[in-house]
Amino acid sequence: MALNLDNLPRTIEVHKVSGVPRVRMIDQRLLPYEEVYLETSDWRTVVDAIKTLAVRGAPAIGVAGAAAVMLRAWEFLAAGGGSGTGGKAPVLEAPAGDGADVPAAAGADCLMCQRRGQEGCAAAEAAGDFFDRPESSDAVHRALDGHRTFVLDEDGFDSELFSMGLDFAGRQIAAARPTAVNLSWAVKRALRLARKMVQDGGEGPAAVADALYGLCRDMIGEDEAANRAIGRNGAELLPHGATVLTHCNAGSLATAFYGTALGVVYSAFEQGKLERVYADETRPVGQGARLTAWELSRAGVPVTLICDDMAASTMASRKIDAVVVGADRIAANGDVANKIGTLGVAVLARHFGIPFYVAAPRSTIDASIATGEAIVIERRDAAEVLPRPIAGVQVDNPAFDVTPAQLVAAIITEDGVFTPDDLANALS
Repeated sequence: MALNLDNLPRTIEVHKVSGVPRVRMIDQRLLPYEEVYLETSDWRTVVDAIKTLAVRGAPAIGVAGAAAVMLRAWEFLAAGGGSGTGGKAPVLEAPAGDGADVPAAAGADCLMCQRRGQEGCAAAEAAGDFFDRPESSDAVHRALDGHRTFVLDEDGFDSELFSMGLDFAGRQIAAARPTAVNLSWAVKRALRLARKMVQDGGEGPAAVADALYGLCRDMIGEDEAANRAIGRNGAELLPHGATVLTHCNAGSLATAFYGTALGVVYSAFEQGKLERVYADETRPVGQGARLTAWELSRAGVPVTLICDDMAASTMASRKIDAVVVGADRIAANGDVANKIGTLGVAVLARHFGIPFYVAAPRSTIDASIATGEAIVIERRDAAEVLPRPIAGVQVDNPAFDVTPAQLVAAIITEDGVFTPDDLANALS
């Protein structure tokens, strides 16, 4: 059976319609039975897609985060009918989420009025001594942002206002899912570019928005290239005729394209080294059952879906040669945060003498965190576990767990394969 990656969708893309940037994402909430795409020019819709798992997977939400910053920059430009819009503001979607329903925004005239404290502007009155009270900046920003009336063009450009608005949006975007470091990494990368262009280069909003659009397209290409390198490096670790177990979905759907853990699978399969993949269903959201099994079957890779509690007996039957998973954040010592249930799989693999590999790009490695104890674990809605509440029953729903470095045989990156002990040296 030949590998057929042409059957896999592009997880996230950016393009322009009538000069307006748009982000296109496959809605993973509806897979495997419906293949539906979300397309938007509103950065808030992208944030909502990240929060609700329409787009998910650390590398993919990194690209989505940068794209949201890009759309925010464009929104500033377009709202003022600035350069590059033909002198009039194109129609963008109505805002959704945090900024849309804040009562304080109702009387706001414009952010420029608020920024300069012009008399008679309700926004300025609501802000009060806002600039002297940084602890209240998010609330005021959210109120003003929800109104979406801006005065910003090449002739009336306030660089501080522009940077301030982008920074606020960046904080909202990065906070959408706190565990995956790729999201904050990509947002910071986009904000650094914008800040450098404004502060060092004296560029206006049109140039910044266009550069951020180019950055997003570059990041999509970079991610695919990194994933293919991860795949090649990881395939070298697998024996011929290998059977691999994986948890969650670290495939093409979790990245711009190709995948990390499943990138290893695709590369090995293309080389004739892989016999079959066993995919954990991955409770409670079922990324293995809904996404990994679907993706592998579409690509032509033999796959067997198992319940999470079948992993131990599957390993005991000597059917598994290696475990390969992805990661949402890797601490400097090699501790790995990944989808809940990964730790249990790693413990089982150690018991049965099966190598446990982690495949992730370098952007997933967070050198600022010494160990996994410092990783913030996202907790999600109880309804994911128990759709209908039962009186007197509490539900705990952590989205991730942390696998200690000593259970990890190797970390596979685009730059090579490293043991956790070698990771610190590799980072330097």
